[in-house]
Amino acid sequence: MFNRASFLTRLVASSVKVSETAGGIIKNVMTAGDLKIVNKCDGGYDPQTEADRRAQYCIVQSLQNRYKDLKIIGEEDETTACPEVELGFSEDVLNLESSLNSELRNIKEEDVVVWVDPLDGTSEVALAVKNKNLALLEQVTVLIGIAHKGRAVAGIIHQPYFSENGRTVWAINGCGVHGITPAQSNAKKVVVTTRSHLSESVSSALEALKNKDLADSIEKVGGAGYKVLKVLEGSAAYVFASAGCKKWDTCAPEAVLEAAGGNLTDISGRKIRYDSNIQLNNTGGVLATASWVKHLDYVNSIPDDIKNQLPEVASKK
Repeated sequence: MFNRASFLTRLVASSVKVSETAGGIIKNVMTAGDLKIVNKCDGGYDPQTEADRRAQYCIVQSLQNRYKDLKIIGEEDETTACPEVELGFSEDVLNLESSLNSELRNIKEEDVVVWVDPLDGTSEVALAVKNKNLALLEQVTVLIGIAHKGRAVAGIIHQPYFSENGRTVWAINGCGVHGITPAQSNAKKVVVTTRSHLSESVSSALEALKNKDLADSIEKVGGAGYKVLKVLEGSAAYVFASAGCKKWDTCAPEAVLEAAGGNLTDISGRKIRYDSNIQLNNTGGVLATASWVKHLDYVNSIPDDIKNQLPEVASKK
């Protein structure tokens, strides 16, 4: 059954299992207690833990074991070898093969880029350990986004600390979202935003949404994956009017949210590209909205002076 499926179906089926194994690695490192935290940023604080390094090694090695020429771009430059290599697959994904349209069924490996954030929410992990606030770990996700010719077409968000055994939310373009039942409405418009990277432009954008009655309240949480899960669960939007987010933060969440009828663009309403030669920063910021609100209302309510500060993403030089 696996070998008869199309390349995209096989890749997503593999990635679902790989994300869950990576989530197990994260939990094992946390339980062992030695995170071996290093700071990746000279001019600020961008923590990386042993869990980040081991989880990415597992994801990359597992996928490339099956797909030798697959282009994978991961967040971490340095990885730590680990014995866990996942060669299993999700039968639930394979069962969707007949639902794929002809374009997706004919996708070739050479036209695909996989964007990996092995541990989205590293700041929350570090803070959870420092303050002994393990509730923050719910915000941790493993993100595997699949792009075809620059567009997000499938995504996997694994949340290792959801309930007791974690959960995996995944989607393929045109085949719905799985692992979660998206909210269809909410009496209140809750907008989620960054917990650790609040800036003047982010604050100004949020204030503008409040003034337009598009944000009844603001919730500050960590991780792009977790923020999009909050939108799926009933928040109206996720707003980040800053250039700090990366492609591996948004590729998987975009595919999942759009499969649920929502939208994810930059704050000017432009689609984000995921070509292999694109710069890593989402320099135009991020705006994600639920299916039950109008994305354009949120785009139009953010002042032009904020949008003009954030240029469109360009190719790498």
